[in-house]
Amino acid sequence: MIRPHGIAVSPSRRWLGTIAIAVVLALCAGCVSVTDYAAPGVDPWGTTFDGAGRVWVALPGCDPAPTCSSSTPPGKLGLFDPASHTWATTVSLPAGYGQPLFVAVDAAGKVWFTMPVTNSIGRYDPATTSVTKWAIPTSGGGPWDLTIDSNGLIWFTEHYVNKIGSFDPSTTQFHEVSTPAGNSNPYGIAVDGSNNVWFTENNDAVALIGEYTSLGVLLEYKIRNTPTAGTGLTPHLVAIDHSGNVWWSEGFATAIAKLDVSAAVPGTNSGVTEYHYTPGCSSCGSHTSGIGVDDRGLIWLDDSLQNTFGSFPVGGGNFSFSNSPGSHPHDGLKVDSQNRIWFDEEFANKLAQATGP
Repeated sequence: MIRPHGIAVSPSRRWLGTIAIAVVLALCAGCVSVTDYAAPGVDPWGTTFDGAGRVWVALPGCDPAPTCSSSTPPGKLGLFDPASHTWATTVSLPAGYGQPLFVAVDAAGKVWFTMPVTNSIGRYDPATTSVTKWAIPTSGGGPWDLTIDSNGLIWFTEHYVNKIGSFDPSTTQFHEVSTPAGNSNPYGIAVDGSNNVWFTENNDAVALIGEYTSLGVLLEYKIRNTPTAGTGLTPHLVAIDHSGNVWWSEGFATAIAKLDVSAAVPGTNSGVTEYHYTPGCSSCGSHTSGIGVDDRGLIWLDDSLQNTFGSFPVGGGNFSFSNSPGSHPHDGLKVDSQNRIWFDEEFANKLAQATGP
């Protein structure tokens, strides 16, 4: 039986004396400005927003590359309030819990998170300050990114096996779906307006975009018609634009891409367009991971090895990049309702907020 646990919650005033002074960079006159804030934990990763526009951040306390040690202490969740520029809440997970990697907030304000090392998903209830966890059915599945559909189902990728899964909080039942490829390494996941679930198959020997439809049918779409093994094409995170088209970051391929769903044909790359950029630092390597959509027709992305973040017009055009003030902007890039861009700076242990022109 799953039992709720009491947890430590740190009020915002505790962090007022220890939070690093925000660094504000004017990257170009009238263009993009960015501020970052020291996180109340180590290796910030996934981010999401609650109903009040505050930012929840997963703080695993380790870098899961490819996994955190089983001896790593349980991680934390942090809640950042943009109005006061302080951490309103810090949740220290109790013994027996893992390191939260990605986070999502449901319609009731409860915070869901994945813990790949302990092969479980968790839930924090701000109203009762309790947490609960459930182990996923497949041993060693490695729940990774997660999202919530309009029916309240929690969807997640199982990065260490070839599956995605869902969890029904009302029945506490899991449902898992396998991909045809046994080495697909599902990574990012998102739900569109019709409750179709979109996810990436992250291994460059597979490099597919998956769709599990609202009718329960698994479809897959090629990104390229040419062989992709060894190319660095490792699709990462997924975002749905306001027209219902699917965008994803492409890892080591120095690109983002779009699937025009009106032209999509399962088993082909019809409707797929890749958009490549030239990194500013030729010797730094490149890793495109975070991706998000604003309300002004821009796709936002970050490159952790270039230490940059930038935008690209939904209708096509040119990339525009700015430097990240902290190190390694990564998977935690999201755009809020005010078109502010938020991203984690994993190796700087900071949360960044960028404002466009």
